[in-house]
Amino acid sequence: MTLNNDLRTSPVAILAGNGQLPLEIGQSLSARGVPVVMIGVKGEADDSLGDFTHEIIEWEKIGRLFKILEEHGVKRLALAGGVVGRPELKLRKMDFGAIRTLPGLLSVLLAGDNSILSGVMGVFEKRGYQVCSVAELAPELLAKVGPNTSLKPNKRELDRLFEGVAVTHALGPYDVGQACVVIGKRAVAVEGVEGTDGMLRRVEELRSSGRLPNRKTGVLVKCMKPDQDERADLPTIGPLTIENAHRAMLCGIGIEANKSIVIEREKTLALAKQLGVFIYGLDADQISTAGERK
Repeated sequence: MTLNNDLRTSPVAILAGNGQLPLEIGQSLSARGVPVVMIGVKGEADDSLGDFTHEIIEWEKIGRLFKILEEHGVKRLALAGGVVGRPELKLRKMDFGAIRTLPGLLSVLLAGDNSILSGVMGVFEKRGYQVCSVAELAPELLAKVGPNTSLKPNKRELDRLFEGVAVTHALGPYDVGQACVVIGKRAVAVEGVEGTDGMLRRVEELRSSGRLPNRKTGVLVKCMKPDQDERADLPTIGPLTIENAHRAMLCGIGIEANKSIVIEREKTLALAKQLGVFIYGLDADQISTAGERK
């Protein structure tokens, strides 16, 4: 099947989980005249998906999902937004499309997070759909190289960022998380199933209990896992990340430039300036050589 890659005319479907990202991608596409079909995942998508909402679907109704895509002439789609819970499939609720893909869905749900995302994308690709990345659809949402704020990391803080990259890359093959906090040449927290905000709250509690210095020091680092597919689950920061980093008394945030998302960009950057938290985009060379730096 030949796919139409003309962004001006080819509709894009967004399979939306929770958070602001699905809306921001939809707004970016719509502003350029690209037809958008928003499909929310039941139990995950926010109550309001703006003017793009077409339907909220359950995992058991994947047959209906493919019908929606066909009805709107969609050949390209994007996965956007978080998925908090691992879906539990109920056989009695499944439509024929879900039953047909049952073996593939089961293997996906039993895998780790990276494999889940790859498996979901594989389901669509086998049906002839093109799964797109944020970089393709809304590149303006990505973090830029170098300082994204007027506040910049000093030499010591930049070294802490490199150390954080090395930690996240070392843990990447274990599918643990995309983020860590480094204070005084030591990774004091690594992102787990609680997510970045939960990890930052742990750091705040460690400060309060006296287990960590009760002063502003350290950095948050978020970057892609090695060999991660860039079409889903890119590292993301937003206003809440800035607030939690500030509460955790961190100096700033390092993210992978051109491969990390800054949602609500104007609000995020303004809040970072107000709270004195730098945002720094690490380039490809800095990412690749982080483990070699002393």
